Amino acid sequence: MTALRRWYSPTGLHPGDHACWTFADAAGFSATVVPFLEEGRQRGERLLLVGESQAAMLAAVSSLPRRAELLASGQLEILAAADMYGSGRALDPVAQVQHFRGAVDAALDRGHHGLRVAADGSVLARAGSEGRRQLHIYERLADELAGSGPPLTGMCLYDASLGDDVLGPLTVLHPIQHHGDREPLGHLSARGPRLALHGDVDLSLADHVFPALVDLAGGAQGEVVLDLWDLDFLDVAGARMLKRAVRRLAEVGVDLRLVGPRRAVARCLELFDLLDGQVSA
Repeated sequence: MTALRRWYSPTGLHPGDHACWTFADAAGFSATVVPFLEEGRQRGERLLLVGESQAAMLAAVSSLPRRAELLASGQLEILAAADMYGSGRALDPVAQVQHFRGAVDAALDRGHHGLRVAADGSVLARAGSEGRRQLHIYERLADELAGSGPPLTGMCLYDASLGDDVLGPLTVLHPIQHHGDREPLGHLSARGPRLALHGDVDLSLADHVFPALVDLAGGAQGEVVLDLWDLDFLDVAGARMLKRAVRRLAEVGVDLRLVGPRRAVARCLELFDLLDGQVSA
């Protein structure tokens, strides 16, 4: 089970962590990735930075200690987003995650202690509704990979100018969140065979959870289980959102089954005839 937490500083992450950080400008981007990568250097990890262009990323890490040495030795690799994700083609979530799995193995083969990735996904988030659907699926698979054991530490960065309609669903797909000065409320996880909601889902978060949930569950066939045991609070807006998700997924042949809610959450689900199975204490 993943624990939802806010990320106050771009350091302190460890293998298995999958975090999201929004940035306002180039200076904010640099101030985030430099300490994140420097921490990885000190830990003997291989470092990968992905962004708008190689030139922009080189400028962003101009203050990184021993930058020239890291680049020359291959401990630091900088890639343009087009080279990492492909230019003019839709993101392939499965292939991309397989690439990262291979990159972890390559880092270990070269004697590093793991792989630390800072990737600006803003260009992917601007790729329209279908592009964002694939991005949501990719974030789910990346979170699964991070939690499955390989020494991978991931930070996904997104430009704050994308707006809450885009950033909200992306943020809730990360267990570790930094989105301006906002406290994280909820997290939709998919580490394991079930989806799970953690934290609080209220009026302010419901419209962000909905597209992420529908996109993650919509590619399945038959039944998808959504575990609510770790959901501490659900209001009427959140329950209405879940009802809407159940109906939307039913239209594409997916049966979204809600299980394990605590009593306070179950009472809200009852209002929309969503209670199915045993209620947790």
